[in-house]
Amino acid sequence: MIGGTMNYEEYTVKESVQTIPVFDENFESIKIELEAVSKRLLELLPDPSIGPEERIERIARIVPSSLMNSTYRKTARTKLSYIRNRLNELVPGQELTTLEKINYLVDLIEKKVPNYNTLFERLELMGDKRTSDIGR
Repeated sequence: MIGGTMNYEEYTVKESVQTIPVFDENFESIKIELEAVSKRLLELLPDPSIGPEERIERIARIVPSSLMNSTYRKTARTKLSYIRNRLNELVPGQELTTLEKINYLVDLIEKKVPNYNTLFERLELMGDKRTSDIGR
């Protein structure tokens, strides 16, 4: 949420009531702003091993009174460990390297959504129907 208050609504799923946020801001404008911000942060800090959140944390060093958010400040070992563990969850029981597991998943995506130039386009067309960790 950018610049405003968050509203919530309730809905019933499998006989339980859950509360989810109501997003008032237009999704298209969020995508445009996030893309612009991410691009600018990448220009400023081109390290490919970090994401936009960690780039902001690095820039935040200029404000000594700010609290360092360690969620976005991880070592290379910690990042790789997370990636390996997540890939082991996604591709269990396979004796593949980390890169081979990534390629395996990409091959599945390409088979499901053929004839598109980029992986990004394929993922957008697939959508995301997974249950999320916030109950959706």
